[in-house]
Amino acid sequence: MTTTKAPPKSSNRLFMLVVAAIIVAGLAGVAFLANGRPSAVAGEPTGTVTIDGEALSVMPPQTQVTDASNEPSYGVVAPTLTGTGFDDKEITIKADGRPKAVYFVAHWCPHCQAEVPLVQELIDEGQKPDNLDIYAVSTSVDATKGNYPPQVWLKTNVKFSSPVIRDDDVSHALVAFGGGGFPFVVYLDADNKVLARSAGEMGKDAIAALWAQTAAATSTG
Repeated sequence: MTTTKAPPKSSNRLFMLVVAAIIVAGLAGVAFLANGRPSAVAGEPTGTVTIDGEALSVMPPQTQVTDASNEPSYGVVAPTLTGTGFDDKEITIKADGRPKAVYFVAHWCPHCQAEVPLVQELIDEGQKPDNLDIYAVSTSVDATKGNYPPQVWLKTNVKFSSPVIRDDDVSHALVAFGGGGFPFVVYLDADNKVLARSAGEMGKDAIAALWAQTAAATSTG
């Protein structure tokens, strides 16, 4: 009769230690993936917005920048816009004694993808007037289009430092401000009255010039 010897206890212990190490390593890898991607899933891409006031006229088509001569809503008080950021904190754009530029951007728009980093560069370079506030409204969200979700693009990739409001699923905020082509920007004086609007991609010099004009206008009169 042949007798099979049991493996030494030390071999069993070594085998169990190796298996345990593999399991721990696997769990650590899963934890790393989960913890390494919080910004990719943080916050919902859209939110609830409240609009208080009359909607602005639609921006004239085939026009890149309006002024007092061709802006149908020139001198009109823009509606107060209240919404939440990607962190769910409330943000309100209203008459607060400060001029402002409000950027409506879509994550899938190549012109927005080109211009928003330039806006942030100007801010980082100290070219934003001290009395001017910059806001962005993430709008027209579409999960089937590129560069989704918008919070990763704006907050993680571009590191956009100004407040961002999430528009709702049907873009009520964009419609209320008379949205044109993207990026769409509304320039408001200290009383929240419309000074100008722009549609389409612009370079840094043009952006800075519009900021300066907006900051210098105390009122539409």
